[in-house]
Formats: sequence, C-alpha cells, structure tokens
Amino acid sequence: MGLYIIRGFFIILLSLAGSFYLPQNKIEGVLIGLLGSLAVIGIEKFLEKIPFKKILMGIIGLLIGLLTAILIANFLLLAPFQTEQGIIATRFILYAVFSYLGIVFGIRSVGELGFFFPYFHSMKGPGESIIVIDSSVAIDGRIYDLMKSHFFEGTIIIPSFIANELQELGDSSSEMKRQRGRRGLETLKKLQEDSSIETKFYEESYPEIESVDSKLVKLSLDLKAKLLTNDFNLAKVAEVQDIKVLNLNTLAVVMKPKLASGEVWNIKVVKEGKEFGQGIGYLEDGTMIVIEEGAKFVGKNIDIIIDTSIQTSTGRIIFAKVK
Repeated sequence: MGLYIIRGFFIILLSLAGSFYLPQNKIEGVLIGLLGSLAVIGIEKFLEKIPFKKILMGIIGLLIGLLTAILIANFLLLAPFQTEQGIIATRFILYAVFSYLGIVFGIRSVGELGFFFPYFHSMKGPGESIIVIDSSVAIDGRIYDLMKSHFFEGTIIIPSFIANELQELGDSSSEMKRQRGRRGLETLKKLQEDSSIETKFYEESYPEIESVDSKLVKLSLDLKAKLLTNDFNLAKVAEVQDIKVLNLNTLAVVMKPKLASGEVWNIKVVKEGKEFGQGIGYLEDGTMIVIEEGAKFVGKNIDIIIDTSIQTSTGRIIFAKVK
C-alpha cells in the first residue's frame, strides 16, 4: 500500500514539474510529465524481475566502463582533431561502447564473483535458489530430466571436487565403477551444455577438509544453498546443520502410484518367480509385482487383483493374484 502512495505522489510531482517546465502550455507539460512518470514506473516494474545482485553488478560494470571510456578518450584526444564534432563523436562512441560492455560483463560476472565474495550469494532475488549436487545425483541421471521439465528451479552448482571424484571413478579398474563415473560425467556435461539450465562450476576444493561429504556440507553452508543427494547418511548430517536437503529417492517413493487392496491392474508377466507357480511383473517405476499362479502367463498381459504390499530395504514389493 505504501508503495502505491509513493508512486502516486511521484506521478503528481512529475506532472506538476512538467507544467512548470512548459509554462506557456501547461496542459502539454502535464501530459509530458505524466507519460514520463509512467515510463519510469514501467522501468521500475521491469527491474523488479531482475535479481538485485545483477542490477548491482550492472551498475558497477557501468561505472567501470565509463571510467575506462574517459581514460581512453582523454588519451586519444591528445591528438589534434580538426572539428569539435569529431571530439564529441569520439567521446560519445567510447562512452556508449564501454558502458554497454561494462553492464554486460558486470551482469555475467555475478556467479563467478559470488564464489570469491560470498556476500553476492546471500543476495538472492525473489524465488531464486542455489542447488548443490553430489556424485550420487550425477550418477543417478534423473536430475537432468527434472531440471529440463522445470520441476526444480534454481542454479545448479557443480563442485570441482565432485567432478574429480567422478573422474576417478571413470578411470577405475572396476568395470562397474567406470560405468558409474562415466554416467555421472555425462550427466554433468548435459547439464552444462543445455542453455535452458543455469549451471555454475565451483572451483573451491576445500583442501583442508578430507571428506567429500564434509566438503559438500561446508559448500552448502557457505552458499546458503540446498543440497541435492541420494545419500541417506549425507542427508542426515546436512539436516542436523540446518541445510535444506532434497532427496530424489524420497521423491520417487512419494510419486509411486498407490495401489489399494482389491484394485485391478493390467500387467505383463515377464518371468517366473522363486516359488512354484509365481509370476513376476513390474510397474513402470520398477516396483516388482509377485503374481500368485502367474507363471503360466509369462510373456502375456493379464489383469491382476492387488492383494498386499510390503516395503523392503531395496524397495516396495506388491503381491497379487490373477483375476
């Protein structure tokens, strides 16, 4: 409410100023003042959508650009110019070019400068967030699809020590570790190459800290960021230190379809179970369904009736029978 009063007072003030500026035609002056005030408010509304830290860095870049232009202009103008217009044109071009470059480079440097001056990371715009990912999330790979679908919003931070950890896995003598490391590196590459996803590579490696988990906790605290991980122990340690943790496995469990007892479901029986006569099928999310007397339907789609389900350390198992 107070902001609207200030805007109204500003419009009245500029309209009156316009009438004094054109005393011979007060109505025209009022209209010019009114349009001018509305244009300024429009610019103000537009700037609301830009994070404050980008505006600040843009202003700093503008000042540096103008200072650079003045120094270069004074140097160039040591040479004699034939006309006054040439001097004015030279100054105008230099001021315009370096002001533009200063603003652009200032805005683009927000992320990089934030890593040297953590104060910039505390100045978040409305709705802006920072998400630090660990190696388990990179190996999992689902983060790319979630970011691409805008399910998660914010800037993804890729720590250098996580990239190094994945590189070491990729060079491992174990085939399984090599596959995991290469899959994680491929996920990081996709995140960085997709222009619709904002990512930043964090160079600080915290050499005084040995554990990668401790480094992730320290980084999340320094940047006031959320931590995205599939590691249960890391999540608990981070939560103790008041870090907001996002867990993809928890999300997957919540999003699993709730199948009630007695519900009918159409499923494909893919193989025989361990017990005689049992058939095994799977939901799209990988949940295993054990079908009583379903072995004879291997390779076929059948209707089943949900009986019960149990939660194990490896996931959920549903028991059903043929309809």
